[in-house]
Amino acid sequence: MTQGSVEPLVSCVMPVFDGERFVAESVESVLAQTYPHVELIVADDGSNDGSANAVRSFSPQGVQLLQQDNGGSASARNLGIGIATGEFVALLDADDLWTKDKIARQLDAFANQPALGVCMTHMQNFWEPEFAHEAAENPRLAAPQPGAASCFMARRSVFDDIGLFDSTIAHRDIQDWILRAKRAGWRLDVLPDVLVRRRIHGHNVSRNRITGESELLDMASKLLARKKAK
Repeated sequence: MTQGSVEPLVSCVMPVFDGERFVAESVESVLAQTYPHVELIVADDGSNDGSANAVRSFSPQGVQLLQQDNGGSASARNLGIGIATGEFVALLDADDLWTKDKIARQLDAFANQPALGVCMTHMQNFWEPEFAHEAAENPRLAAPQPGAASCFMARRSVFDDIGLFDSTIAHRDIQDWILRAKRAGWRLDVLPDVLVRRRIHGHNVSRNRITGESELLDMASKLLARKKAK
């Protein structure tokens, strides 16, 4: 896949916190991409387990490890983006998986839509064995659906325009950022293809629904304040 005469570099930023159990498989799904020009930056957000050592085992393959005190996933993403050198930035949570053509398919979308700033995909949940009953109890959760951090890819120029993720938002920083991008005039597209597999296990951050819902109100308040400031 070529955009113009040069194939662009894609920076994948992966935050991890106590993700030793799954992070290696997530890293491998990046290294297995059919599109070859990808740099992977893993930002360890103060893990207390062996996450950092698991990531270091991939250093011969060019995987970069950054470390910071625990500051939340948005802060870790910002740390990685701060050293990213790609024309595009993609995100992957340290327990999710990409299909092999995920990056290639999104780059095709950007190539076909020069005004496109942000591209998302669909994803599909899969369950660790101890939580398989959740899928049986609610089959709708197993259906393809849009969203999730691991579906995200954007031009670096959008970050240059509107800034990084809001690190004061624990669970909906990406939704907040996309709202800011759309308000700044950037175009968003959501591919219908399932290009991400989202792992469901006992420690998914998104299980904290109460905090997440309260942050929706905070996002709305901040958006209103930005409108009034203009």
